[in-house]
Amino acid sequence: MPKKRARIKDISFDEIAIDNVSSGTSRRERPVRNIIFMATAGLFSVFCLLVFLRVFYLGGIKFNFYKAKADSNVNKITITSAERGFILDRYGNKIVDNAPSLSLRLRPSELIKFNEAEAVESIAGNLNISKEDLDEIFSKSDLQGSSEIIIKKEISSQEAILVEGSGLKSLYVAKDNKRIFDPEFAHIVGYVGFPTKGEIFERELTSVDVIGKTNLEKKYDSLLRGINGENVVYRNVKGESLGTHTFSEPKKGDDLATTIDAGLQKFFYSRLQKALEGAGPGGVGIAINPLNGDVLSLVSIPSFSSSDISESLVDPNKPLFNRAVTGLYSPGSTIKTVIAAGALKDGVIDTDEMVLSTGHLDIPNKYHPEYPTRFVDWKAHGWVDVYSALARSSNIFFYAVGGGLPYNLDLFMGDSDLSSGLGINGLKKYYSIFRLDKKTGIDLSGESEGYLPSAEDKKERTGIDWTIGDTYNVSIGQGDLVVTPISLINAVSSIVNGGKIFKPNLILGKESEILDDISYLSKELSEVVVGMKDAVNKSYGTASMLNSLPFETCAKTGSAQVMNNTQTNAFFVGCGPFPLKEEENPICVLVLVEQAKEGGLNAVPVAYDVFKWYYDSRINPVQNGQDATE
Repeated sequence: MPKKRARIKDISFDEIAIDNVSSGTSRRERPVRNIIFMATAGLFSVFCLLVFLRVFYLGGIKFNFYKAKADSNVNKITITSAERGFILDRYGNKIVDNAPSLSLRLRPSELIKFNEAEAVESIAGNLNISKEDLDEIFSKSDLQGSSEIIIKKEISSQEAILVEGSGLKSLYVAKDNKRIFDPEFAHIVGYVGFPTKGEIFERELTSVDVIGKTNLEKKYDSLLRGINGENVVYRNVKGESLGTHTFSEPKKGDDLATTIDAGLQKFFYSRLQKALEGAGPGGVGIAINPLNGDVLSLVSIPSFSSSDISESLVDPNKPLFNRAVTGLYSPGSTIKTVIAAGALKDGVIDTDEMVLSTGHLDIPNKYHPEYPTRFVDWKAHGWVDVYSALARSSNIFFYAVGGGLPYNLDLFMGDSDLSSGLGINGLKKYYSIFRLDKKTGIDLSGESEGYLPSAEDKKERTGIDWTIGDTYNVSIGQGDLVVTPISLINAVSSIVNGGKIFKPNLILGKESEILDDISYLSKELSEVVVGMKDAVNKSYGTASMLNSLPFETCAKTGSAQVMNNTQTNAFFVGCGPFPLKEEENPICVLVLVEQAKEGGLNAVPVAYDVFKWYYDSRINPVQNGQDATE
């Protein structure tokens, strides 16, 4: 019987191949290392994190941007501009108002969607908007992030009819507001304009926002601007309207109450403007309360109004230039008030010592002894002390206390050593103590810093050594010395109030801020005030015209040669009524008339009329039948 053959199990080719390979090698199987799993898990985690961050960026950070783009593809979003807050004077009178207007607006998304670029350009041309103007508007606007931009503000009703009749979907007319202010207030309130592309991103604005560009409008823009409203016109895929929904109503900005006295401001402006007839191109008028720093009036002429800002930008007389805070002027003899205080403090001269003014002072010329250098007084005053020198505005006296009398000691009567005077370093020290080289910090744009000359600066700039003649010039407020009108009246205010230098304040109710307290000079300051009162009360005083006012004042006049001594700027600074009491509403007044004759002939009459108006309208309004709020 034959044997049964063993049953052969079916074996696949793959198994044979694997066995053959396995049997032919001595390597053994090893487990996969953990680092492989960790690397794979890490890469997967990074991938998930990137996806999450991208989703967060698109759905969170950029949500509003993409939502706006999506809505604009289907719905029509319109922005209702908020009305800016009013700017008021100290009595609640509006010095900046709003008026309704119409603006021409463009929706960038619909401009592209409906291919209306050529039509928009044609309509703009009919409104005197050139292609270059459009390109500039687009370059300054956030076209991707904005649902609409303003092409032109304050369009006429005829222009509005033209736009509405065009049938363009990307161009429309919207109700808007415009700012209204008179030239008297322009350099206080400033003006508004469209934000730049950078400002839109940095301050989260829209292309239809209007923001403050200068002065109070700029400084307090966030308070004044308000919050825009939003309306949405829902549409279906065919572009047909499904109704309008108001997302938010516009919210008017807050009002801003200032320290400005609108009545005083208007009078000061008109009176100064009259004084400029036949004189120079410009002038400055400032009135400050010396006991707290409140600015009651600030005038700069020429000026501008809300209706001519664009023309003012190219006007050669520079009406946008704020002479009161940006202009730099040689202060002339008004600076003698500061020098007198410094000379008394440092013992350069005493109140009972005198200098002889013969009308000129000669300094030997080492190169040409036969031709001495002559420094003149505006007249021969005779023997003068510090009081009469201030009242008469004697140059010789202040040459002596500023630069000394090394060659003319016979002109001095007293026991002090007047051979060298304060010197340029001493002059610079006291000019700096009174902050004439620093900004006051007033809430207005473009404030400048004064310049105090020194021997080192002159040598470095010109290569020429400093001379005693340079010191003499600086001692009477000329030479390279320049200050701003606002810093000059601030210095004089500190003299009459006993040594407190306030930050000029424009916001009603704001607590006074003291920049420096120099009351350690109070004794010397009181002596200076005596000399300034003599300038008014004595018959020889340069401001004696003010003696007929119904209250006591003190003053100092000045004139400075400019334009290579071909022109003269006339200055006046004065304060009253004395004694200074808060309930008496005292003021310090500065008047500057460019290219005038001299301080007494041009600036003093303006100051007199301002003081008289202030007395009749503010100090004693009931007796004079005036309304103090007007």
